[in-house]
Formats: sequence, C-alpha cells, structure tokens
Amino acid sequence: MRLKARSGSRRKEELPANAGPVRSCIGCGARRIQAELTRLAVGCEGAVVVDWTRRLPGRGAWLCGAGCLAAAVKRKAFGRAFRGKAGAVDPSALGQALESGPARDGAAGGSGC
Repeated sequence: MRLKARSGSRRKEELPANAGPVRSCIGCGARRIQAELTRLAVGCEGAVVVDWTRRLPGRGAWLCGAGCLAAAVKRKAFGRAFRGKAGAVDPSALGQALESGPARDGAAGGSGC
C-alpha cells in the first residue's frame, strides 16, 4: 500500500542550508536561525532573565524581539518553555532589557549561579 504525502496548509519557512541551529520563537512561533533570536533563561533566583551571553545553565527560550514578548505572555509560553521551572515573569523588566540591548560591563549573566 502506498501512502500519500500530506498536503497541509502549513508551509515550512525556507531556511538556508547549513546556516546553523534553528530555534522557534515562543511568542510568534517563527522558526529562525539561532543567531537572529534572543535567548531567555531562568536566573539564579528563579526569575526569567535575558541571557545575552547565551551561557546561563538550563533550558533556554527564544524570542524574535520585544514585539513577541507580549504574545509570549499572552500565550503563557514561559511555563511551557521552561517546563514549569520559571518563577516570576516580569514583562516590563524583560521588555526594557530587550530594548536596551546587551550590557557592556559584563553584568548580563554568565555567572552560572
């Protein structure tokens, strides 16, 4: 018996071959190359923080930018992305951190708790 390929309405985004790891934004669900996304992680106190150095331990969640933050909060995506280990999510603090960019003094994380 021969199986037919499913012809769904969902189209895969065309990503360049061998461009690097691909991750999904927790806000909009878009699949992008890891270098284009911002990593979020659970900090030492259990709060969700922006991981500019991409070195904090544990699971990470990825966002396209500050615009997708509101969608992620609305969808309650942080609890799923961190498998229930995310403590307090402060959207205003995360939004300010995303818009300000990485800190130059090295205080953006990477201490490893």
